Formats: sequence, structure tokens, C-alpha cells
Amino acid sequence: MTMRVAAAGETYKGIGKELLNLEGLPVYVDGTGPFGSPTSDSERAMVTVATRRILLVVTAFSGAQGLQTTLDRTADLLRCHAAAESITTTIVG
Repeated sequence: MTMRVAAAGETYKGIGKELLNLEGLPVYVDGTGPFGSPTSDSERAMVTVATRRILLVVTAFSGAQGLQTTLDRTADLLRCHAAAESITTTIVG
């Protein structure tokens, strides 16, 4: 997975939305193409009742201050409300 600026013509179907024009936006991309952004995720990457594993990206545009606290709180909420197990957090800078 990489994060980059979307090229002209790149789109995906947003969750509960039509095709989104991604040009110029920061997007998360895998081998199949763009699947998410800090503003709207795609149907391809959405969580469903069948989901067993997730990758949750916290984008900290203002820097890493307070980020570990946010990650710890997020992990606690996933354990409490989604019965999450085996949570690993990593800060990529």
C-alpha cells in the first residue's frame, strides 16, 4: 500500500456514493488501484459483517504529537466494540 496524489481520471465508488473524482487528492493505493483517502473510502475497502481483518490508517497531517494516544484509544475502542484481537500499531513517518 502506498499513499500518493491521484492522477487525472482516477475514480472509485465511494461508500454510499457515486463515482468519486480523485484527481489531485491524497489516496491510498494497492496493486488494484486507489481504494481510500483521508476523506472517503471505497466500497472495495469497506468493512462488512464478513470482515475479519482490517487495516486502519490514521492520517496525521499536523504531525505525530498525540498520535500514540490516538492509536491507543482506537485500539481500546476496537477491543471494546468490535471484539478485536491481535492489534498491532505502527507509526510511519
